Amino acid sequence: MINAVNFLGNITYNINRQTSFGNKTKPMENDCFIRTTGAQNSSQNDFIQWAEKTNFFPQKLSEVMQDEENILGKGFSNTVYKIPGNEEYVLRVSNSSDINFSDFGDYSLEDAEDKNLKGNYGQCVAKIKSSDFRKPEIFILKKQKGITNGNPPSSVIYFENGTLRPGELPYEAFERKEHYAKCLQILADMPQESYDELVHNLSDLGEAGYRFDYYNPNNFLLDEEGGKINIIDLEKTQKGSKNDLGNALWALSNISYLTTFMSKHDNSPMPEEESNKAFENTMTVIDKYTQAMKNNGEKYSPDGYEFFQLMNSLPMSFYLRSMNIEEKRQKLVDMGVMD
Repeated sequence: MINAVNFLGNITYNINRQTSFGNKTKPMENDCFIRTTGAQNSSQNDFIQWAEKTNFFPQKLSEVMQDEENILGKGFSNTVYKIPGNEEYVLRVSNSSDINFSDFGDYSLEDAEDKNLKGNYGQCVAKIKSSDFRKPEIFILKKQKGITNGNPPSSVIYFENGTLRPGELPYEAFERKEHYAKCLQILADMPQESYDELVHNLSDLGEAGYRFDYYNPNNFLLDEEGGKINIIDLEKTQKGSKNDLGNALWALSNISYLTTFMSKHDNSPMPEEESNKAFENTMTVIDKYTQAMKNNGEKYSPDGYEFFQLMNSLPMSFYLRSMNIEEKRQKLVDMGVMD
């Protein structure tokens, strides 16, 4: 079963072990903590306060990043590290970066928290930056709860030449199908309030100037115990922008994987009852999300490319009881969720 905690999308494995710190690196003076950054007020954020108290930077940071047991997840773009002793945050570093994890002598820890952004969306709260602009940054992100939703796009799994990326499972692998079905079941079992909160949060993020990356279904984390659909992977944009809520439903339903899941022509065909259940659960997700749109007074945009794909899918056709795209749009208009 794929059970990766994903803070970036494209996570391929999950490690959760205990570790300890040693005393190998000489600590730097406290002037490596920079307080004058893009934060919205002068108060220092919680992570930097913790880092100062525990002498995390740079002494323990070096030890954390040199220990592979601290890797929470690794995708083709980034690697995420847990921070032993702090369950509230994680570290993210680009895989293309060339960082000497044993030497942070020219790095400083800077406050990057947007105090106006309330809630936890896996957002960046601090950066570890070098005085040499050519060296990459390390980002400290708020930690989110839940398992990654569904499966990422095939472009995440394969190189452009069609070969499998290192550490990835084939797109049609049984483990991926099993994970996909589990996620759909979790989503179908979520109460209506979970969907209401999700749509509300997506709208609020747009107003605050943050765009949600809906291209990858993994950018939702499903917290089954807490009954929450958590959002990660945000991009700063203009305040008052609107997140495309229809495209977000395309990602949440992971509709692009349904054909692969139901295929009888690969090496891991699923039983008929499993295919039927996935189809039924997909319609339930569409129904609850659409009800959340109504409850929040939001509208689907007819212009979203991914939402157009969802509109042409069989689950949406069964949900709206029509195969005609114009009839489907009119039914959404009649429901009050499209203009």
